Amino acid sequence: MRMRRMVYLLVLGLAMLPGMLHAQDAPSGLDNLTRLEIQARLEQYLDEMDRIRDASIARLPVSPDVQLTAGYIRTLETRLKNVETNRKALEIRWNNYMPVQQAVIAQDEALMGCVEQFELLKQEATDSLEIRKQMAQSLQDFMEAQTYMESLDTTYNALGKKAFELSLSSKTAQLLEREKKKEELLFASVQERFDKARVAGDFHLVSQARMEMLEDTFAGLKHKSDTIQAMSYKPLIQRLKDYLLSLAAVAVLLMFVAMLRTRIKAAKAAREQMKQYKEALKLNGTDEFPTI
Repeated sequence: MRMRRMVYLLVLGLAMLPGMLHAQDAPSGLDNLTRLEIQARLEQYLDEMDRIRDASIARLPVSPDVQLTAGYIRTLETRLKNVETNRKALEIRWNNYMPVQQAVIAQDEALMGCVEQFELLKQEATDSLEIRKQMAQSLQDFMEAQTYMESLDTTYNALGKKAFELSLSSKTAQLLEREKKKEELLFASVQERFDKARVAGDFHLVSQARMEMLEDTFAGLKHKSDTIQAMSYKPLIQRLKDYLLSLAAVAVLLMFVAMLRTRIKAAKAAREQMKQYKEALKLNGTDEFPTI
């Protein structure tokens, strides 16, 4: 049995010998064919990565005045995810193909140029996708911050009322500090969400008017937070003094505003009088002021 197998292998080897000798006689033709096949494959990869790069740098279909909804943002994220999936799939095919042909590619300058161009396109697509994902996330953060902050109006009114009631007695000082600590943690979450939402403004993904509305909402919550944190127990006499001082401060401010308005009106009247006087001089045929 073993002898029969050896004879079979010997006959098979003798039958393949002419083809092997023929292949050794024309190695250049085979190498050139291999190079053309590799170049065609690399150019195919280049075309695919170029399309992915173009999709990754395309502007997001975002209008600063568009109504932000969960469905709208989900559509943006799905679009980016599809581009990312295509990029990863192509990269896997590339990484599987390159080690097999690496020795041949390394000996050819044109093929090495294709490899360098592919890597450059891949890096551009990766960086662009990362930026677009940050933009989509900033829109998500803006929407969440807007909804969250608007929902806290009732909560802060209740916290302010409770803190004021606890500040009326020295016996509830500890409870007041507990409420102030609770409010401090709450406002920390507001600050964190607001800071994230501002990134959407930096990317110019939301209108200036919408950003200003969010800033006004934040400022209102900040004022309420500062008011609660400033609360403490004070005797009734001290409270009356603080109240009277606040009234006096408001009165001084109103007096200053009234005085400023009076001066502005007087300046306007003086300018108007001077204008009328100049016109009267022109009617008399002279532009010169009378001298003594």
